[in-house]
Amino acid sequence: MNQCPEYEKLSSRVDEMLKSLADTTSLQLEIFRSKKPGEFMRVDKELELMLGEKERRIGALQQHVNEHQCHEREAA
Repeated sequence: MNQCPEYEKLSSRVDEMLKSLADTTSLQLEIFRSKKPGEFMRVDKELELMLGEKERRIGALQQHVNEHQCHEREAA
């Protein structure tokens, strides 16, 4: 299968963001369990911003797939 460099770049950015979200969510759970409300809210705000970035990255990947018809099955 022919690899599209732009698809690979965008896909990698989505992968990185999902990993960061998972790590930050795990951190927030630890903070929640340790009953540190100030720190919890700081991380909560960070997660909100990260979710927005995740949506933008997924949107960019989907737009690329729609425009170039590359890797349609993987992005679906």
